[in-house]
Amino acid sequence: MKKNILVGIAGLVASTSALAHPGHGLTSGFAAGFLHPLTGWDHLLVMLSLGVWAARRPKGQGWQLPVMFVVAMAVAAFTAMTWLSASLAEVLVAASVLLMGGLLLADVAISRGIQLAGVAVIAAAHGYLHGIELGSHWVALAGMLLATALLHALGWWLGRQPQLWARSASRLLGGLMLVFGASLLWV
Repeated sequence: MKKNILVGIAGLVASTSALAHPGHGLTSGFAAGFLHPLTGWDHLLVMLSLGVWAARRPKGQGWQLPVMFVVAMAVAAFTAMTWLSASLAEVLVAASVLLMGGLLLADVAISRGIQLAGVAVIAAAHGYLHGIELGSHWVALAGMLLATALLHALGWWLGRQPQLWARSASRLLGGLMLVFGASLLWV
């Protein structure tokens, strides 16, 4: 079952087009940047699921994943604010929704290095697209980074809940993300 999910994700990631990240009306200012991750399904789902998934890593290993995400997203956004195009990043953002959904469902063991590298790639794709949208609105980027960190924290809290409802909700979220991620890549 776990291998089938990962094979399915790999096949969908091979897609050549996606529209995972519409503009969401982001303009400028701290409030616009802060609200962006809370109003875009792609961002909201990946941030929450990364927090949940990170919280489930062995004790002392998960906290680095959300931190890596925020840092890599910021660096990629800074890069995008100055140059490059968005086509590959669109596919990676769509694939990130699919991948995080699969990780919530599969509960597979992945080496620490691959976890960090994967989070860095996903974060860079999100950050790059946000950087293109933002142009030179640095204050909006600060708001977006804060909201991203807060979504990770909420996901972390949810992932640490020992009750059965939390596990069931996480699996439901993972399944919905697989469907949503596949639909983004299908475009």
